[in-house]
Amino acid sequence: MKTDFIINSHPEVTRIAILEDGKLMELVVEWASDLHQVGNIYLGKVNAVLPGMQAAFVDIGLERSAFLHVTDVRTGVTSTSEFAQSLINGVPLKSVEVGEPIEKVLKKGQNILVQVTKEPIGTKGARVSTRISIAGRYIVSMPGESVTGISRKIADRGERSRLRKILSVVKTAGFGIIARTAGISFDEKAFQADMNRIVDCWKEVGRLVQKSKAPALLHQEHDVVTMAMRDLVTPDTSSIVTDSKEVAREARKYLKSIAPGMINKVKYYRGKTPIFDNYRIEREISGIMAREVSLKSGGSLVIEHTEALVAIDVNTKRYVGKRRQEDTILKTNLEAAVEVARQLRLRDLGGIIVIDFIDMDRSDHREKVLTSLRSELSRDRSPTKTCQVSSMGLVEMTRKRVRPSVFQSLSEPCTCCGGSGRVLSTVSTATRMERFLDRAAMKKKHRNLVVSVHPRLASHLHEESGRRLDHIASISDLTVELREDNSLRADEFRVYSIDTHEEITELYDRPGKE
Repeated sequence: MKTDFIINSHPEVTRIAILEDGKLMELVVEWASDLHQVGNIYLGKVNAVLPGMQAAFVDIGLERSAFLHVTDVRTGVTSTSEFAQSLINGVPLKSVEVGEPIEKVLKKGQNILVQVTKEPIGTKGARVSTRISIAGRYIVSMPGESVTGISRKIADRGERSRLRKILSVVKTAGFGIIARTAGISFDEKAFQADMNRIVDCWKEVGRLVQKSKAPALLHQEHDVVTMAMRDLVTPDTSSIVTDSKEVAREARKYLKSIAPGMINKVKYYRGKTPIFDNYRIEREISGIMAREVSLKSGGSLVIEHTEALVAIDVNTKRYVGKRRQEDTILKTNLEAAVEVARQLRLRDLGGIIVIDFIDMDRSDHREKVLTSLRSELSRDRSPTKTCQVSSMGLVEMTRKRVRPSVFQSLSEPCTCCGGSGRVLSTVSTATRMERFLDRAAMKKKHRNLVVSVHPRLASHLHEESGRRLDHIASISDLTVELREDNSLRADEFRVYSIDTHEEITELYDRPGKE
């Protein structure tokens, strides 16, 4: 499989497109204003301990306190000063799960070493853990742990056995170690150099703990381009193309330290056409925002985001097939399974995902679709878990999410609908306004009113409901003046009292107010 990395650099945003056989499969977006925290290690201060939730909130210097659950608390690390000194000495204290209620382990005001495992999303703060780690090119190192492991993504038994022998040699006492997929085919020398670099990083973390005041950042993850070089680029990568001389220079510099043989794969794009236009990426990015995704056969996917989950509906639409209906359904579902896996990666969707495949009567057809979906998901670097296809054609699955999705990064809630995708109809809004005036008339406190509305609502009120408003004014002795305001939503209105010179929208908006 041919893999290419296309990097578009801009003062406000860096975008990395990952193409597999020429097709866009992943998009990594980092805005200059964003501060990505996953992987960062902080010296935090416990703000609150909540026995009822068996969790604590930790101040790490961000806008909102981070969330720490008792299952993410390890012994050893909680003894911050001693653990820091053990890092400096190169032999970390042993770290295991606490096995006690959180109120017996942490106290308010206590300093604690934590690592961000999940970005702040929406109104939720970051999620942190005291099981800290630093990732190198070929290994992940965890102080205080005893584990020696191999990435689950490495399936070949022979390679797993070879890597396990290398790890037994390079492993440093007191540090857990896991071999990454980037280490496939690399020798002991490369692993040892990676291990030495990381141990030096841990010693620096220990020194910073001793001289820092909480909250403080102790170790920061690399920028998005360097992380891509470290985590995603492999010897099989065909090219790394960027429109920035600086990015090309930094990429070559980093690759020189970890994979010198790949330096010649970094290329500086000199074309006049924007780089994403040249590789036909920009057009596909615009589709990320689309609710509906077309399939080649004529079917489609409809992707809906909710607060708790993502729902994906598969439709045959205009595809009617050429033979039996069950074959048509199978073909559409198989095509949908491949595209669903791609869209999950491309949009970086996470959490609970429910896929509504077209109903299949035959169990072997359901198994084929599930096998296809799992096969495509195996190429996803985010962990996924997939349940069996139900008799109704539903597949429930989870995909680990550590940061806001690309959909969230590229968009913001609609100022017209508030993100719901729907607004109150003009007729409904007009009726709601009339009820408002009825309540105001009953109270007899405000007689002269100015009502600001969107031009579309104003047009409807003049054309369709003018007589009704005149009727309300005549029987209630109200004076109502309409004013157009483009800044208002189409389903919104504001009411002001000329008599008291104040806004009274909230006063009579619902029954029982005032």
